[in-house]
Parts: sequence; C-alpha cells; structure tokens
Amino acid sequence: MIKRTRRNLADRCLVCGGDQPSCKCNQEEDEWRDWSSLPSVLVDDIVVRVLRYDVTDYIRLRVACKEWRKCTANPRDLDICPRHWTMLSNNTDGVRRRFLNLSTGACVHVDLQELSTHQVEASTEGLLLLCDKASHAVRLLNPLTGTLTDLPPITVELGQVHTAWTEQLLFIPRILYAGISEETSPATVVLMMRGVVSFIAYAKPGDTQWALLSDCLLDGRIRYTSVSTLQGRVYLATYEGNILQVRVGPEPRLVPVVMDQPFKESIDGKVISYLVPADDHQRHQGMLVVRHYRSLDHLSLAERRKMKRRKKMDAIRVETDYRPDRWHLIQVLQVDLAGERLVPVEDIGRHRALFVGELACFSLSTERFPSVAGNAVYIGPDGYSAGKIGVRYLGDKTTDPPFQFVREESACTRSHGRVRRLVPIARPCTLQEYLVCCAGIKGGMKD
Repeated sequence: MIKRTRRNLADRCLVCGGDQPSCKCNQEEDEWRDWSSLPSVLVDDIVVRVLRYDVTDYIRLRVACKEWRKCTANPRDLDICPRHWTMLSNNTDGVRRRFLNLSTGACVHVDLQELSTHQVEASTEGLLLLCDKASHAVRLLNPLTGTLTDLPPITVELGQVHTAWTEQLLFIPRILYAGISEETSPATVVLMMRGVVSFIAYAKPGDTQWALLSDCLLDGRIRYTSVSTLQGRVYLATYEGNILQVRVGPEPRLVPVVMDQPFKESIDGKVISYLVPADDHQRHQGMLVVRHYRSLDHLSLAERRKMKRRKKMDAIRVETDYRPDRWHLIQVLQVDLAGERLVPVEDIGRHRALFVGELACFSLSTERFPSVAGNAVYIGPDGYSAGKIGVRYLGDKTTDPPFQFVREESACTRSHGRVRRLVPIARPCTLQEYLVCCAGIKGGMKD
C-alpha cells in the first residue's frame, strides 16, 4: 500500500480564501493509492510500453511490486534481445562485467556466472556468443535476463572449422562474427569466422549440427570485414564495400545486394569497409558504410589524382615513413537496399557519432554522451596497432591522431597461445577510449 500526502502550508486557504481553522480545504489531505491492485489490463499496457524502451526497466518493474511480479512473465521466458547494450570490457578478472546502453547512457554491472566455465567469442543484438571451455559447446547468453540458449556443438566432422573453433591453431589470429536471422522460426544463428580458416555456418536451437554455407561467391574473392543485422536479416560488407545478405531460407546462400566495387586481390590491408547498423531514431535511413582507404597506391594514377583533388580536401595526409601510405581517405555512404547502391553522405548530423572497428560497429547520440564529438567517425584499433587516424570530423574535414596505447603480451598458454592486445597508456580512461576498444579489440579494454 502506497500513501501520498499533500500539505497546504499557507495561512489562508488557497481554494476558498477563508481563514477558519475548520476549513476542510486547509486540512491535511490523505489520498491512498493501492498500486498493487492495478487491473491486469493496465499492468499489461505498462509492460508493453516498458519493453518497447528497455528490458532493464521491465526487470525493475517486477522488482518494485510483488503483485506485479506475479502477473508478469519471467524475463528469462521472453524472447527479447538487449540490442542497445554493449559490454564495455571482457578483459577483467571474476565474473562481474559492465554494460553500457548506447541509446540511453545507462550503465549496469552484471554478475555473469557463466563466464566461470565459458569464454565470450562474439556478440550480436546484445547477446553473447559463448564457447564452453571444457566441451567447446556453443551457447547464446542474454546478459541481462540470464537466458541461456543451447546451440548444436561444432563437431570434428566439420574438419578445419572444428579445429579453428577449438583454438588449436596457435599464434594465428581469428575474428568471429555472429548474426541472428529471423527468416526462420525459431531464428537462425549465423556464425562467421575470418582468419586462416574462413567459413560461414548456421544453425538454430533444436538442430543437431551446424551447416556450412556453400556458395560460389565463397571461392576466395569474397572477404568480409563487418556484419550487421537489419529487420531480421544478416548482412556483411566486403573489404571493397560491397554488401551481401546471408540468406538462410529454403536455399541458404549469399545474395549480392550492392556490388558497385570490383573485386581486387591487391587491396588486402589497403581498403577496409565497416557496416554500421541503422540508428534507432533514424532506422528509415538504413545502414551506413564507412570505407577507409589506408593507401591509394593500389589505385590507378587517374584514380589517385581524382581522390586527391576531391572538393573540401577529402584526402588525408598522414605521417609515415612508407611513402605509398601517406594518403588516406574516409568515406561515409548510405546503403540504399531498394536502389542497390551506396549513396555518399557528407554529414551524419551534429548529434551522431560513429564508432567502427573490425569487431563491432555502432552509432550513438552525442546528446546522451556529451563528451563524444558529433558528426564524427571514431576509428578503432585492430588489436595490434592503433592505426594512423583516430577521429575523422566530417564537418570541417579535420582529423585527430589515434588514442595512445601500449602493447601488452600475455604468457603463452596451450588453449590460447600468446595473446597480444592494446591497452590505453594512461588511466583513468575516457569513454571514447572504452568505445574504440569495444569496436577494435577483442574483449574491449582491460579494466
């Protein structure tokens, strides 16, 4: 039972103007509200509104009132992805992890007991893709509700895929991506690995084994660098900036969506494209591609001259001893799925910032995060080097150098080999440093 009291502290009644002590308007008024007895219809309406905003508010709603908890579903039974939430760091001891809501700025600490027996391999839609340290089983964890979903194991029948998944290839870096496709029911989890062994596998809860995507496009010409989901579909970007959809329907295959760049064997490391998910407040505008030319040397002489002469000085000169890598270029393009094209974008808005890296790409509102510069692209490190450019400001075409990091190397272990990572050179760290590490370093920053 909740009691709300109103007091009129004026000498005279503000309602009737009288000064009689017996005036009922001037007496203490007690008003009772039995919030625990709200009709279930109203509680259901509140739940719908709260879940539309954030699952953590739904959890708080159930904690606030015993009766509300009785008439609402356990969060573990809800099929909700905490897509706004990202884990700031997984490089820490214990099982407590810090999560940040990129939409609201809220921050929570969560004890994930599963991390005592699992390691985090990737994330998608706010869910964590886990690998069992003992059995190498695959599971999906909702870190906010604790829901754990079992997926088929990756068995030895999958050959090199099993070898790569169980990390028996020491000293060889690998990058894992995950996506959730709602083309099937239940939804299908798509697992993509890039490294010495590259593959795309897919499975859904209840399947007995993973299936490998066999497609003529996977003949070595397609090399992907970034993965995103939009409206229940999984998309990937190639180094050049072409967009393909991973279709897991009746005929699983890669479907070209935007193919406006030729495939070049010589671009490895010279061009990398990042696929940024649609902003929640501008979902009608779709995904963005950030294409970073780390060198113009692979282009023809005419193409290089054109790049350097672009208006507003789009070409960026960086300090390096290697002459061909002195000129960089960063382009932002809108993905037009209907028109099957990429549309150049000169301005993403003064209240929006992009964070891109080989592990994750996301955008956020600088109104929620005032310390982050708006209309800017933050480039994450690649885990081994911080690159040459830290921030690209789209408004005045200026750049900032990368954040200062030092290289840290762990002891060699049988299961992981020797792990190398970058850590900030100074503490305490800024929010920008945490976010660029989330984008570019596996496990984020070391807390």
